[in-house]
Amino acid sequence: MNKIVFSILIVTISFFGSMASARKRVAVFQDWAVFTADKHKECWLVSAAAKVENTRGGKPAINVTRGDIILWVSILPKQKVYGEVAFTGGYPFKKGKMLKLQIGSAKYDLISKGDYAWSASPEIDTKIRVSMTKGSTAIVTAESQRGTKTKDTFSLRGFTAALKDAKSRCGI
Repeated sequence: MNKIVFSILIVTISFFGSMASARKRVAVFQDWAVFTADKHKECWLVSAAAKVENTRGGKPAINVTRGDIILWVSILPKQKVYGEVAFTGGYPFKKGKMLKLQIGSAKYDLISKGDYAWSASPEIDTKIRVSMTKGSTAIVTAESQRGTKTKDTFSLRGFTAALKDAKSRCGI
């Protein structure tokens, strides 16, 4: 089993926490896993960071404690959510500071609250998803409340197949 797939399995278990019994992993496409909820048509595509970099003052930060580092897309038709892109870096983000998402040459701002971040609109989510289907990596840069700068790289191998599968399972 490759390292990223194993990471996806471990991270997604903790990502869904106590709700894991209501949600189940139904497919893995290279570096992306698809989860669904049985009671409602709800789907998620989930990936763990393939590479993590932490710096303070421009130097590598060694003693950094972070929780799960996950990029995911939610498809929740009953809530009229058709592909919301979200990220958690495993720490509270610096208040008032946007996170940066880069896929190839395309750059997007992500709004943060606590330790979660997402785009400003469904239209931007669409642009991000299109970039994700064309790109090879997604890089999220952020800063913690303590001033640690992070750069998390996600593989996009399998994203397009996972998105297609999740859309089909959720009827869109």
